[in-house]
Amino acid sequence: MTSRLPNPHFSPELSAKTTVIDFTVTLRGLEQQLLGRVLNMEQRALEEMLIQLKEDATTNTKSLHTLGKQLLDRLSSSKGNLLDDTELIEVLASTKAKAKEVEGKLDEARQRTLEIDEKREQFRPVATRGSLMYFNMTDMVLVSNPITLQPSGWMYSCSLDQFLEQFDHSVKNSDKVQPTVKRVDKIIDFLTYQVYRYMNRGLFERDKMMFRLMVALKISVVNGELTSDDVMLFLKAGGSLDKNTEKPCPYSKWINEKVWLNIIQLTRHGFGREQVPLFRDLTELLGRNDIGWRRWLDEGEPENCPIPEYEDRIVMQRTLGPFIRLVLVRSLREDRVGIACAQYIDRQLGARFTAPVSDTIFEVYQESSARKPVLYLLSAGTDPTNMIDELAKRKKKFPTDKVSMGEGQEKVAREKNNAAFITGGWLVLQNCHLGINYMNEVEETIIRMPEIHADYRLWVTCEITSRFPIGLLHLCIKVTQEPPAGLKASLHRTYTTMVTQETLDKVDHEKWRALLYAIAFLHSIVQERRKFGAIGWCVPYEFNNSDLDASLLFLEKHLSSTIMVGIPLSWNTIQYMVAEVQYGGRITDDLDRELFITYAAKWLCDDMFRPSFNFNSYSAEYGYKIPDGLEMSVYRDHIENIPPVDSPLIFGLHPNADITYRLKEASEMLTTIIETQPKDGNASVGKSMDEKVREEALELLEKVPPELVEEVFRAQVQKLRGPPRIDERGFKAPLNIFLFQELQRLQNIIFIVRSNLDNLVLAIEGVVVMTVDLLEDSNCVFDGRVPKKWTHDASGAEISWLLPTIGGWCTGLTDRYTQLNTWLEYGRKEMKSYWITGFTNAQGFLTGIRQEVTRLHKKDQWALDDVVTHTEVLTLESPDRVRELPDEGQNIHGLSIEGARWNRSEGKLEESEPKKLQLAMPVIHVTAVEVKMWKVMNPAPGPFSPLNAAVYKYPRRNDRYLIFRLLLRSGEHHPHHWKLRGVCLVAQVD
Repeated sequence: MTSRLPNPHFSPELSAKTTVIDFTVTLRGLEQQLLGRVLNMEQRALEEMLIQLKEDATTNTKSLHTLGKQLLDRLSSSKGNLLDDTELIEVLASTKAKAKEVEGKLDEARQRTLEIDEKREQFRPVATRGSLMYFNMTDMVLVSNPITLQPSGWMYSCSLDQFLEQFDHSVKNSDKVQPTVKRVDKIIDFLTYQVYRYMNRGLFERDKMMFRLMVALKISVVNGELTSDDVMLFLKAGGSLDKNTEKPCPYSKWINEKVWLNIIQLTRHGFGREQVPLFRDLTELLGRNDIGWRRWLDEGEPENCPIPEYEDRIVMQRTLGPFIRLVLVRSLREDRVGIACAQYIDRQLGARFTAPVSDTIFEVYQESSARKPVLYLLSAGTDPTNMIDELAKRKKKFPTDKVSMGEGQEKVAREKNNAAFITGGWLVLQNCHLGINYMNEVEETIIRMPEIHADYRLWVTCEITSRFPIGLLHLCIKVTQEPPAGLKASLHRTYTTMVTQETLDKVDHEKWRALLYAIAFLHSIVQERRKFGAIGWCVPYEFNNSDLDASLLFLEKHLSSTIMVGIPLSWNTIQYMVAEVQYGGRITDDLDRELFITYAAKWLCDDMFRPSFNFNSYSAEYGYKIPDGLEMSVYRDHIENIPPVDSPLIFGLHPNADITYRLKEASEMLTTIIETQPKDGNASVGKSMDEKVREEALELLEKVPPELVEEVFRAQVQKLRGPPRIDERGFKAPLNIFLFQELQRLQNIIFIVRSNLDNLVLAIEGVVVMTVDLLEDSNCVFDGRVPKKWTHDASGAEISWLLPTIGGWCTGLTDRYTQLNTWLEYGRKEMKSYWITGFTNAQGFLTGIRQEVTRLHKKDQWALDDVVTHTEVLTLESPDRVRELPDEGQNIHGLSIEGARWNRSEGKLEESEPKKLQLAMPVIHVTAVEVKMWKVMNPAPGPFSPLNAAVYKYPRRNDRYLIFRLLLRSGEHHPHHWKLRGVCLVAQVD
């Protein structure tokens, strides 16, 4: 059995039962091959001489062995006295002379080989850089799409042959200069940029920065400037630390917990091979110069500002300085990681690596051949067919044959492809993710076809799919095509590809053209809002041109049946059809549906026809108005004047949403790079991966709380009292039942974690077999990630809580144990407020409250089906300030607000403070009231009605993590304002 996968994963069990022969190239092995390859082109005579010397040495060694064997044969066959055998003595003398001659030749060969090797070594840096770049290319296979979670890296697969083409091209086309040292530098520079350009055109925009950064970091490690521990510090920072076991932060008013753990990790790290402890005194200096540090942290561009106390020291570190600055920005201002990485790449590799570049279709065509197809990796709203047709006209190959793949199209594609082989025509296979079976056939045909017309070209368009044949990927030139990002680019695309002069003239009424622009603007807004992550849309919907088409078709018919015959427009109908039918058909989340309806209500109304109407309700230099004109040029000119950079405000979001966006990008990039890192230790420290994992596992075991015994805590729950005014004990009280269930879940988690870490230690020590699962858990512990079995069971159901770092997760385990144990030991008298984040089933807690309040009103004949949860945000900042237990219901804390801030003194929503993304909410009283009373207390929605905000378990918002909804006073703003801001409460912050 053979596998063409570049990095196949075989389980330990399979490896134990079979003989696995690894023919994949290694970093060092490829370096040796590339050294011979570059010398074959640069110093052919030298390389040929070395080959000849090796052949001669082999021949001479064989001769020496043969002479020895012949001598032994004569000695063993000789009879009588050896001294009397004159013939034997002559053979012995002859053999000795020949042996001496051969030894002399071997010595000479060894000496000449050393001289040649010394000259060859001058070109080793080229081979080293080439090997490094190849493995950077193969690392991109591990990348996945953070939105769809599709394995986009599979489509980035490159073969060694493809890389060798780029390597040979670089050696042949780089500047021919002398001496050799300068020539080597020229080849290295050319090769690095050539491979970067080759990969860059086939990467999606979200992955380009990551690839450049991986190249820069790996070069620094190979050059000895950085160690692997330095890189892991940049990637993980303080992610493996547990805040409960570290010194508390003395600067909590201006440094959050995550940044504090990063700072602690910085103080423990030594940079470079010299282990320079640059930040050893950082925690002290923060206190000495808190004004300077706070000013630096509040800077808009801290990466460009002098670093308090450390600027001179960092500047003195000429080699390490740029990386140290990058690590500090990553640790203290993660939202600026993307910009800081670009600057680091610029310093390490050069400005051309960060400059925008793109290959034209003509350049791609020049590189292609009859046996080298072009593969376009598609994203929503893109189609390269027009560009291919334009090129075909220039090359006199128009019209091209086109086949849109799908059911029943394989036969058509096969016929057209076979014909093009002979005639030299061009064939465009579209949407090939719908015809994967035929792709396997195409690969075989291209490889095995004895003769193909030189003019034949195959153009393939395909979405990301892991089923695409790897062999064809290794033949293709890969090119990505993405629509330009931004509101201006999106509107320009709409008024270029979809809206024409004919569209403007379809309905002869000025309101038609205004509505058409408003719908196009809305279409662009809802598409671009996706980039902000969960605060933009709970679910990243793929709104596309078909939604816009359907909306415009409806509007055309609606206008023809209303204002064109003297009937007023029905805004309710328009809003419903656009927001809930045409676009709403894709929307699966209730909060997202409310958000889209809010956009429609705000922009699709009579106000849009007023001259003063602006899409942006805030004051700004540029007003997003609706252009007025009959000609297409009016609209295109208007679009050209739209600012190229979109403010979050135009989407209805707070400017802080930009920080959220940058944090999301940085987190995704760092997480992916961690996946690509080699799992080995730093040679300078001398610890292997297994040793590090074993140490970490033993440390984690010490932090795991003691196991709970069900018989013991069941008996304790039996003794607990219920609500104060009801004579209920033990399992008769709903919240006591809830406590028992939470303890059961926590015990299960503690058992899983403890047994998993125990088995991991035993597997590393060789006592038990290292299974696939344990190997994955080992990688997680090494990377600072939470093993999946700690958070999900075998069916994929969530059993604990989700956090990105193992240190944060263990902190959560300890805090949850502390809360439940306090409740169990002391009862409700000590539980003046509950940390709702610490419950695995927070909805069950709220249900228990409703049940208990209903029983308190038994005399009032309350029924559980007739009550709803009612909340009141108190003025108490923290649970420590709660003095008494509430008469009804319970107090909760631990929630944070996103998209706004809560004015505690006035009890209303206000705009967020700059750079503060999540702010802790005060203590909240939760109780239950009858539905009829709730309706009296909370009238129908209106301009000053409260916002019905969602409370989520995690910042990733979806129905699965929705706990409940509570009402928050809107203050001076309409609730629509806060919906567009993306306001919600979250129990667990990342």
